[in-house]
Amino acid sequence: MKQKELIFTGFDKRFVTLMKKTAEFTLKYEKIKNYNISFTQISDVEIKKMNRKFRKVNRITDVISFLVDEKLFLGDIYISDNRPQKNAKKYGFTYQQELCYLVIHSILHLEGYTDYDVENKTLMFSKQDKIFKCLFS
Repeated sequence: MKQKELIFTGFDKRFVTLMKKTAEFTLKYEKIKNYNISFTQISDVEIKKMNRKFRKVNRITDVISFLVDEKLFLGDIYISDNRPQKNAKKYGFTYQQELCYLVIHSILHLEGYTDYDVENKTLMFSKQDKIFKCLFS
């Protein structure tokens, strides 16, 4: 297994280079030197099923992240194929920027950050906004 590997499946090839750059920047920012992360774009139906099965939450989510091995920073990340488009319009981003925002968000989830309560959400979103601004300001 490679020590630094990012795999993107199901995404429009036009966006993968920017998503990869975003992931690499986020990992470097967070001082994560070795990693193996797969990013997969899936349907809202599939992500809702995963959310229900693994988190016991019966709704669509933007991303769902699974840390498979903490020592190797090995993880699987699933991103909705529909939510980034809706979020981009809602928050005034381009589609590509929203995909990158979700890449940052999902990597922080792998690190253990959560957005399930106000205190943790504030901490997580503050960090991801800083990272995002470094890339897109």
